[in-house]
Amino acid sequence: MSASIVRYVAYWPANLSFVLLSYLLSPALAALSLLTGPRLPGILQWFSTLDADLDGGISQRVKGYEPALTGWALWWQRTCWICRNPAHGWQSELLGMPAAGSIIVRQVISDTPKNQWCVMETARGVRFFCFKRDQPLFGGYYLKVWLGWVNKPYDGRNHHYAFQIGPKRA
Repeated sequence: MSASIVRYVAYWPANLSFVLLSYLLSPALAALSLLTGPRLPGILQWFSTLDADLDGGISQRVKGYEPALTGWALWWQRTCWICRNPAHGWQSELLGMPAAGSIIVRQVISDTPKNQWCVMETARGVRFFCFKRDQPLFGGYYLKVWLGWVNKPYDGRNHHYAFQIGPKRA
């Protein structure tokens, strides 16, 4: 398990770089999408999610994402989507762990507060972890903490690298 933590920490600078680059490029990528469609071409899709296009907030029923937008409103919505899911493609394809044949070795889930710890293993025997916690704060807010690799392979191929800490509304 310690090798998994070392790998996670070693990947952190690359992850931070990809996330920051996603934020910086999000306006230009969203503008490009107005010309090319809601799925960014080629490797540029790695700046967003692999399991959805830039209009994914609509199909996933994310509050505030509206269908049938055009012009500046569509550009802004797609910019926000990239910033909401920065570098998920990079986190999956480059920093992710393969999902094929992976198993959950150990899983602990609690509801108060909502907490999850998983140890998983790839088909080649490489162990990796997932830690998720929703820490209640105040006024209907909580601190969402995801560390390790996401226990669900959203793109169907890889468990993507996760470093997400931030406030969320309940």
